[in-house]
Amino acid sequence: MPVSRALNTPLSLALLALVAEGPRHPYDMMSTLRERRVDELVRMRGGSLYDAIARLVKAGLVSECGVGQTGSRPEHTVYSITPPGEMRLRELVTEFLGTPVNEYPRFPAALAHILVMAPGEAAALLRGRAQHLETLAAQSERELRTAPDALPRVVTLEIEYLQRMRKCESEWLREVAAEIDSGQITWLKPAASETSDQRSTNENEQ
Repeated sequence: MPVSRALNTPLSLALLALVAEGPRHPYDMMSTLRERRVDELVRMRGGSLYDAIARLVKAGLVSECGVGQTGSRPEHTVYSITPPGEMRLRELVTEFLGTPVNEYPRFPAALAHILVMAPGEAAALLRGRAQHLETLAAQSERELRTAPDALPRVVTLEIEYLQRMRKCESEWLREVAAEIDSGQITWLKPAASETSDQRSTNENEQ
């Protein structure tokens, strides 16, 4: 049976991985994902998490296994993974690790239309993005260094990957900004900015 695209998401993967460790309730799932910094990798809000759990239950990948309570909080439903859920978890990890997909990120889309900006504006925006990436990388480095217990590398590979990607992108952004400033990258006038007089001249020449 084809798997719904709604289940083929990073959030579904994260939730299945959590309940594969043991039964959990939604608040515990949310807290653990944030504690492990998964919220940097997965778009996650309270409502989206509950919706994702409901879809996993409907698909038979997780099931309700009891009711629990933490402190003075209201009672909450506890969920555990099912055998089909364990199989789907392995399928998702296999697919996500081994098969690149076009995720349609915003930044390359903006690069494709960078000519709508003046050269100086474009270079400044690229440098600003580089600075933001460097700030994020430095923050992650500090948090890893100040963690109370040293974590095995295998459980921080996603952070290592993000750090490497941020560093590479930041270096590239600064290189491109410098080449724009120096004129090494030729700035063409976009067709959309052509004036009516220029269009008339071009038409007459034809």
